[in-house]
Amino acid sequence: MLRNVIVVTDDEASIKNAIREVLRSKHKGFEVALDLTRIKDKHRKKEIMKLLTKY
Repeated sequence: MLRNVIVVTDDEASIKNAIREVLRSKHKGFEVALDLTRIKDKHRKKEIMKLLTKY
């Protein structure tokens, strides 16, 4: 099983691209790993994680 690592930064374009990649990977049957280490604010990181784990 392949796993895609998606790097997310703290801007809207990166979040939209991450959502697109999650949906594409899910459709192709890949597992997804999110890299949120570039986001410093804990509350913002939690919001983004909630948004991305919805898919």
